[in-house]
Amino acid sequence: MQERQPVWMYLILALLVSLGIVGCATMGEQSQSLVPTQYRTRTGPYAVFSNFPIAADSSAIRSLHSLENDVEANLGVRVNADEPPVEVYILNDRQSFSHFLKFYYPELPPRRAFFLAQGTQRVVFTFMGERLEEDLRHEATHALLNVAYGDLPLWLDEGLAEYFEGADSQRGLNKEHLGRLPKDMAAGWKPDMARLETLTSVRQMTPRDYRESWAWVHYLLNGPNTGKTVLLSYLADLRSDPKAAKLSVRLRDEDGNGARVLLAYLERIRDLPVAVQPTSDATTVRLQDNTLEPTRTAAPQRRSVFTRMRAFFGF
Repeated sequence: MQERQPVWMYLILALLVSLGIVGCATMGEQSQSLVPTQYRTRTGPYAVFSNFPIAADSSAIRSLHSLENDVEANLGVRVNADEPPVEVYILNDRQSFSHFLKFYYPELPPRRAFFLAQGTQRVVFTFMGERLEEDLRHEATHALLNVAYGDLPLWLDEGLAEYFEGADSQRGLNKEHLGRLPKDMAAGWKPDMARLETLTSVRQMTPRDYRESWAWVHYLLNGPNTGKTVLLSYLADLRSDPKAAKLSVRLRDEDGNGARVLLAYLERIRDLPVAVQPTSDATTVRLQDNTLEPTRTAAPQRRSVFTRMRAFFGF
């Protein structure tokens, strides 16, 4: 999921970094460093920070490297070497990440990972968990797209991130999404790209919207028609004109009935082995705006910026 913060937040963050007091909060009586900076690993356009060593050939680093290749192979996008690196911060565990969110971004809903963009600064935050590679690929996709195109329409930004978050061997297939789409259709859902194009906030997007966004992207990149050509042309136009003719209009002119074509395509790919039914209604689809699983952590004792500055200078 992508979040953009106002300039003043970055100015405060820069000030705290310069004073050496960013990343410190109190949990009970014990002070902990929240923003990991002890180790730095550089790979391609990413600078990965952590408080524990990460080998250059680790699965996390390999996932970022393969993502860069996947995005280039599918979209023709590669970040120039002279671009500022995408900063990736991997916190120790879910508890540390939850504490970090409460301390620095209390206005954000709990989530497993998120991406911030302001000007040329692009930052990914996540934690060392069971689905680290998936979370890294999703948020790093947002970063690569932001470098290449700036602000994309929300649904397309999320649809592409959902597509590329899986391992490259999956070719964008998502078994949870495929397994739930039949239930969506039985409930009366019909694809409507024009409706998705009206969404401007991730808080407006439902899990079904994420599934539909992914479905459109998968069809456009892998379908039998000229969808990929239309998509790449649209992305190229957005670079110079953010108000370029919408993709739904272009697709309607190309396919006639994009919704019908998409539904037929989904029926075909559901026969592939990766498409499985959810085990029960309780099965959840992992989305970047899903809440974190509850953790038993003490509430952080938040201190104002100026209180921490006074403490730093000893008065």
